Amino acid sequence: MFDTRRLHHCCGRWRGGSAATAGTATVELALVAPLLLVLFMGIVEFGLLFQDFILLRNAAREGARSGAVGADTATIGAKVAQVAAELQQDSLTITQEFGTYAGESWNWQSLGDQATEQGLVNDAPSGSCIRISITYPHPLVAASLLPELEDEPGSGTISITANAVFRRE
Repeated sequence: MFDTRRLHHCCGRWRGGSAATAGTATVELALVAPLLLVLFMGIVEFGLLFQDFILLRNAAREGARSGAVGADTATIGAKVAQVAAELQQDSLTITQEFGTYAGESWNWQSLGDQATEQGLVNDAPSGSCIRISITYPHPLVAASLLPELEDEPGSGTISITANAVFRRE
């Protein structure tokens, strides 16, 4: 006949192990958990950073497109603010420029406005390039876990910049 006590004893020992192996698992978890936490927070931080970068790229592209069709600087700024509405508006730094190619290099100047019969338009000459640059100090969620990402120690931010260039019609 088959002895079930012997089977239970063998299986219980094989499956459960001793108290020493249970303590080993706890120590291993204590060693690995901080690494997993940093990895997880890095993934979350990268996702949020990438989201803000995509917003900036879209805002710069829409602003440059508005400038390419002749919109004045206030309209370009409003378009950028509209597209980047999810970001802190007072933290955005928007640079509006137009560039002309002179021989071997580009000459970039600040974009201004001029009055015409059609109303207020930007002063970029036809055929020049409109460049919109936006800089944003992205607030880090995991600044305490990933301090090496900060621009300046203790700032809790990392600057991200997006540019877009369109030819003036």
